[in-house]
Amino acid sequence: MKKIYFIPLILLVTACDNILDHQPRDRYSETIVWSDVNLADNFLKGCYRNLNILNGWNSLINIDAVSDDIFFIHIFGTNLYLEGNLTSSSQGPFGDDFYNFLNWKLFSNINSVNVFLEKVETLIQEMSDDATTQQTLNRMKGEALFLRAYCYYRLATTYGGLPILTAPVKLGDDYQNIVRSSFEETVEFIANDCDEAAKLLHNKAETEMGRANKGAALALKSRIRLFAASDLTADGTAENELVGYRNPDRKRLWTLAEQAAKDVIDLGEFSLANFVDTDITQTAKNYYEFFKQKTLDHNEIIWGKMFRQDVGDTRLTNLHNGSNGNSNWGSNNPTQEVVNAFRMEDGSDFFDHFRIDEEGRYINISPKYTSPNPYDNREARFYGSVLYDGAIWQKRFDNLIDRDPIGIYDRRTRIYVQAGREPQIIPGIDTRQGPVTPEDGGYTGYLMKKHLDDQVIGRDERNYNAWIEFRYAEVLLNYAEAMFELDKVAEATEIINQIRNRIGLPSLTILTRKDLETERRVELVFENQRWYDIRRWKQLLNIPNAKGITITETINLDNNTSTIEWKEISVQNRSIKDKRFYWIPIPFDEISRAPQLQQNPGF
Repeated sequence: MKKIYFIPLILLVTACDNILDHQPRDRYSETIVWSDVNLADNFLKGCYRNLNILNGWNSLINIDAVSDDIFFIHIFGTNLYLEGNLTSSSQGPFGDDFYNFLNWKLFSNINSVNVFLEKVETLIQEMSDDATTQQTLNRMKGEALFLRAYCYYRLATTYGGLPILTAPVKLGDDYQNIVRSSFEETVEFIANDCDEAAKLLHNKAETEMGRANKGAALALKSRIRLFAASDLTADGTAENELVGYRNPDRKRLWTLAEQAAKDVIDLGEFSLANFVDTDITQTAKNYYEFFKQKTLDHNEIIWGKMFRQDVGDTRLTNLHNGSNGNSNWGSNNPTQEVVNAFRMEDGSDFFDHFRIDEEGRYINISPKYTSPNPYDNREARFYGSVLYDGAIWQKRFDNLIDRDPIGIYDRRTRIYVQAGREPQIIPGIDTRQGPVTPEDGGYTGYLMKKHLDDQVIGRDERNYNAWIEFRYAEVLLNYAEAMFELDKVAEATEIINQIRNRIGLPSLTILTRKDLETERRVELVFENQRWYDIRRWKQLLNIPNAKGITITETINLDNNTSTIEWKEISVQNRSIKDKRFYWIPIPFDEISRAPQLQQNPGF
């Protein structure tokens, strides 16, 4: 299968007439661009790139850094949201390029897509006698419809109802008539674009890798239908029609969500990867390796974005998120809350086996798993997703290899005591007191492992593992949730068990709401889903303060014994108390330019 990397090759602008009527030599004129299928396709590739999926700096802050799963150590305005101080004029990462894959700036790309859709219709008519070219152009039209729907999906799940633009906006146009449509109208617009795109797009196997395919369009529809059917917008309490349904028919909305997921399943083109092995270490490795793939070939992958190390968009996941002890930035730290959400290897709850005492120490209470180490006997996805103290990771650079010849993630402070001598305290290499860029050391005691590549030296090299935007496991989770809400609990249980079994967890007898939410949290951890989930489930106002862990090993040199303490610590106070923060306000500058755009409630 061919692969497509969205690398900007030419500059496409509209040529201006001058008195000499010369053609510019450094660009193509509009007339030439829209009379050539290849040049039109290059314009379309620019629209892909401007989805801003991991374009350099916007990959630095995971969107889940404003959820309960991640603490972003460099802050960069995330505290404005998490402390309830975000405003329309002070938006932290939502107002700049860090989150330009979901903020108001996406309207620029929507306009470009609308330019393409307008021009490609003319090109289709002009090529009416060339069936092969017409087929190509119709497929490209389907891609453009998918791209527009994707942009609108990102915006609608951030702001609510949106101005629906189906034609290019030009300088000199009257903008006073551009107003926000209701949330319901916006959802239907997105769903319709997905349907129309799916009619024109091919199956993944017939599509150049990296381009939108039929499954991607239907998976996107599944996402927006799930969001729309959830409590935030459909429990009947929405403050106005911009942020929810006035008189929602919940059964109808959940049925639409169920059907949207089933449409993907019924394609018969996608399947779950089977990670399970008799050895849990190998099972965890199989899960981890899935997210290191350089292509989108795998049958569980529906659509995503590929990267190269030499040219194109820069993916710097290892540099941004790797350990400071290896000269990386340690940016997105998993919280203790998400670490505790991972099950034990038998599928039981972590707190069936551990308690936290009044001083914050983790104490084993289990008759089955007797190790005092809270990282022992955990499910495979924990080992495949999280770097924790003692986890084998990457070889050290020469200056530290004698101290750590294996290459672990070292978060343990070691205190050596001996009678008659002052205790010797040696902080772990990857702590904020370590020997290498301590300011980049994590606060919580954990780093993301998922998405990192253990063969890439983040200090020196770009990542080139693909970003998986849609995968089959998400569609099954969507399907299970919709069925659960429609009281089809047995069927939902069967779907969830497929996901659990392929990672080595036993089947559930009957699915509960807690099981459903935990399975989604753990399976999709660090995949930019959690912020949307806690909002649509209306759990945002309940997120706890971010916590982490300190690990102290005291080594007695007199009798060669050691004791280890795992102690919970507070990392960041979080106080989102106002329901207005379920939505992001439209930027102040946009409201100033277009005052007819109604601001979101509370802002």
